[in-house]
Parts: sequence; C-alpha cells; structure tokens
Amino acid sequence: MRNKYNFVKIVMVLCFFLCVQSRGMSQSFLAATAASAKVATISLGEGLTNTESPLLLELVTKAGLMPVLTGSEAYTFFAPSEQTLQQYKEARPEVLKQLLSQHIVKGTLTTSDLKDGSELTSINGSTIKVYRKKGAVIVNGMRVKEGDKLYTNGVWHQLNGCFTL
Repeated sequence: MRNKYNFVKIVMVLCFFLCVQSRGMSQSFLAATAASAKVATISLGEGLTNTESPLLLELVTKAGLMPVLTGSEAYTFFAPSEQTLQQYKEARPEVLKQLLSQHIVKGTLTTSDLKDGSELTSINGSTIKVYRKKGAVIVNGMRVKEGDKLYTNGVWHQLNGCFTL
C-alpha cells in the first residue's frame, strides 16, 4: 500500500511539473505571437518611421516612394544602409527615386524565397541578382544584414550597402 501511495504521489508531482512547464511555454508562445502580430499591423512605409534610419525615411519621402510602401500591394524592400545613403542626402528627387526604386521588388520575398542564382526585377525595371554564400544572402553584391521584417504589405531586408546607379 505504501508503494502505491508513493507512486501516486510521484505521478501527481510530475503532472504538476508538466502543467507548469506547458503553461510557461504557452505564455512564451502567446507573447511571441502578440509581438509578431504588432509588427504585422503596419505597412512597410509605417515601418520606416520605426527604423533606426531617419535618413532613409527622409530620402524615401523625398523620392515620392512612400505611397508605394504604404499601399495595399505587396513589396519587398532591400533597404540600403544608413552609412551609404549619406552620399545621397543632397540628391534631387528624381535621382533618389531611380536609386531607391531599384531596391524594391513586387511581392513578398523572405530570405528563404531568395534562391541562389535567381534574378528579380525591381519596380524600375533593373535586375537584382541573388546569391547565397556560406549561409548569407547576397543581392547585387550587398549582404543582407538583417532580413525578414514582415509588414502588412511586404517584407524588409536591411543591406550592408546600397546598389549603385
């Protein structure tokens, strides 16, 4: 009888432990889902206002591309680095539009969609070549530093440079 009592006690402790563990995991899952849902409620253009690149926001606005990035159509934005954009601070709007529109592709392409050797066409008609090297995604010679920021109308990938005109 004593062995049976100990067995029941051990089973109850294990059940309690599993319940506590699964509750913690479900709370973590719910928190992660809520965080991603928060990101998914804003557009690419609105996401620009939340980035650490105020210059990119200024240049996209000056180029007249904000309506593209805030509209309902899906786009992938290969965002140039803040450092390389410094040289375009004084550029005319038409030059900025030409430069930045070659970083935007129709459709939502995550890093897993970017296959080695594939070619994409930007919204200004230029070709973007994709390579994969040692686990890194490289587009037109620029490494994707941070990728897959999802928004309601597309995805954002931060580059370590800028495509040249």
